[in-house]
Amino acid sequence: MKKKILSIIILFAFVSLFAEEWQITEKEYNQTYHFYVIEEAPENYAFTKGTTVFATYNNHSYRNLFSVSLKDKMLDYLEQEKFKIENEDGVDCIFLLPEFLDFNFEISKRELESIYKILKNKYVAFSDMKKKGFSKEEFFQIHNSNELKSYLDKYIEDCHFNLCLREMNYGQNLARDEGCFESKDSYPTYFEKETSNAYYVRFNNCTSKEYNSNFEKIYKRMLDKDFLILDARSNGGGSNWPQNKLKAALEKNNYKGSVLILQDNWSYSSGEVWGVFGQSGVKLNCKLVGTHSGGMQFYGNCRTISDKKTNVMIYCGRTSFRNYLPANYLGEGKGYEPDIWATTETMKATLEGLGVDLTGIDFQ
Repeated sequence: MKKKILSIIILFAFVSLFAEEWQITEKEYNQTYHFYVIEEAPENYAFTKGTTVFATYNNHSYRNLFSVSLKDKMLDYLEQEKFKIENEDGVDCIFLLPEFLDFNFEISKRELESIYKILKNKYVAFSDMKKKGFSKEEFFQIHNSNELKSYLDKYIEDCHFNLCLREMNYGQNLARDEGCFESKDSYPTYFEKETSNAYYVRFNNCTSKEYNSNFEKIYKRMLDKDFLILDARSNGGGSNWPQNKLKAALEKNNYKGSVLILQDNWSYSSGEVWGVFGQSGVKLNCKLVGTHSGGMQFYGNCRTISDKKTNVMIYCGRTSFRNYLPANYLGEGKGYEPDIWATTETMKATLEGLGVDLTGIDFQ
């Protein structure tokens, strides 16, 4: 009887241990790509069961379809907990660390021809690349993905630019400051708030109907305020045309108060409002408050160009803004340095220290 009980205990322990292991299923998409679904997970990650696994390229792009089988490598990353948990479409999912896709593979001449053709004919910065020394002859001597990434690093300075080729996703990382966290405001968020001495505008995108309809009219409601606060934290960009109109209206009406522009590392492109309000000749008292902005302003009006024969896909700009940017733009991936340092956690105290009435305004 004791032996039987002992056997049952051992069997139960084995089953429990087995249930704690990762199990994933490899599936096919369009008979070309592989993707992976979590079937079993350790107890503390049980919420990931049934979800697909994502691989992170950099701090703003990822994928879950792969042209080669990566099951064993993926299991190894899961077992070593080399991943982070992020929300994707309302579901907490696993995002493997960027080095998961950091492997070298051969690139064909046909693929190089496709990339070169898009760069030459569609990319606004191609002439700038040539001025830096980009050479067609050198380009076609590239043999593998590591050499391609190294070569592009030498001649591209553009955080909008993105090149996808099989498991390679080439892009450049944006600013990250210690202690800086992305805003938790829902997307899209747009609202205005008036206090005793300030007019506060929160907008975390430059594409919404509210932003395009209301932003330029702000001056009609706040000219008597000491402070105009433009809160563009974690603003992914869009159109800066309403910003230009607002700036022009404030100058025309001789606004004497302070314009405080709030930004963080996730303020990108048109979300980097200093690109408009920091230009030379602006007759306003403007200050940047926050951390460095993301740094995505050299080129814009982007589009995606694809070659279906080679599966090369490039996302790149059609317009250059280099000659219009304020002198204190630090460059792509670096953005603008704030005049007054503050994170979301310290923003309220920082602004109140400047004398701003923030009644009814919360930062998250």
